[in-house]
Amino acid sequence: MVSVGMKGRKLIFSFFYAIRGIWKAIQEEQNLKIHLATTVVVIFLTFYFAIDGWERAWIILSTFLVLSAEMFNTAIEAVVDRGGQAYHPLAELAKDAAAGAVLLLAIQAIIAGITVFGPRVLALW
Repeated sequence: MVSVGMKGRKLIFSFFYAIRGIWKAIQEEQNLKIHLATTVVVIFLTFYFAIDGWERAWIILSTFLVLSAEMFNTAIEAVVDRGGQAYHPLAELAKDAAAGAVLLLAIQAIIAGITVFGPRVLALW
């Protein structure tokens, strides 16, 4: 039998904590649920339109960047909220900037989607 060792256990637990964090964020955050639903639609469309190569890579990267940004936004909001309910301009800046980052990446993903899927959708008409 192979011994995992202390470092191996830490690695295994780090994956467990990461998966737990993703699961908790999905359960708690409405925007993440919306992004995930959009991801399912986008994945379906990549197969429907037989997207491959760099275009598929661009779509996948765009999708995961938005999901990752939403996770960072969730983490920042949780830490700021943990600091208390009293208003502080830096707390407002942190939350607004994190939300702004998600918005910028969502806009980029929309542009990528229009660029890749737009001509294919128009060709259907």
